Amino acid sequence: MKILTLFTVILLLAGCSGEQISHNITKTQITMSGDKPPAKYRVANLQTMKDYTFETKDFSFKLPTAIQIDFTKMGGWWGASHRDGKTITSHLHPVYHIVISTYGKVSDYSERDRAIDTHNVPYMKARFHKYNPDTKISIQNYGKENYDCIIIEDNNYNKWDKKEITYSCYKFNPSKTKSKSVSITLTYNKPKDPTLAKEYTYKDLQNRAKRMLDSLYIKDSW
Repeated sequence: MKILTLFTVILLLAGCSGEQISHNITKTQITMSGDKPPAKYRVANLQTMKDYTFETKDFSFKLPTAIQIDFTKMGGWWGASHRDGKTITSHLHPVYHIVISTYGKVSDYSERDRAIDTHNVPYMKARFHKYNPDTKISIQNYGKENYDCIIIEDNNYNKWDKKEITYSCYKFNPSKTKSKSVSITLTYNKPKDPTLAKEYTYKDLQNRAKRMLDSLYIKDSW
């Protein structure tokens, strides 16, 4: 009831256009949520996509890059948070779906962590290819602190015009005894409309998500 009342006040006092009102409501939702993003949210304009950084207890990140057609033809970006902000979804229906998630706990530095830390791709391929030989695997650096990220691209979806890629980024403590990770998974569904299929592509989704990857900050909690 308090939130509804606050939104009513915004509508009465702001004297804004519909787009500005959507911007104010989204800003209020995010501000009132503290370190837990709102359970459900809608980003209805381009300015909101540019402005906001999501802050949670475990990590922070910016929203993916957007273009005006996202709002004029596709209905804008929608999202939700789960597990007290440890998992956040963002989607542009029906083409792009993004999940950013963490276990939210510190783990002991393992042999796998050492392989990621040293970019030992053959070691990681040996682990994953044992069960899925078609998986593409690489290790690159992203994030505000240049995290080591293992990139896993699943090609099993291709026959359904669907593709998925996961960036799992790891942060290690200075003594290399502990680790934390945050994963960003991108799922692409090819539009049936040929015109939209030219605009919304798998490569475009990856390019848009780079803003999330570059802005990712995994918070200290050793």
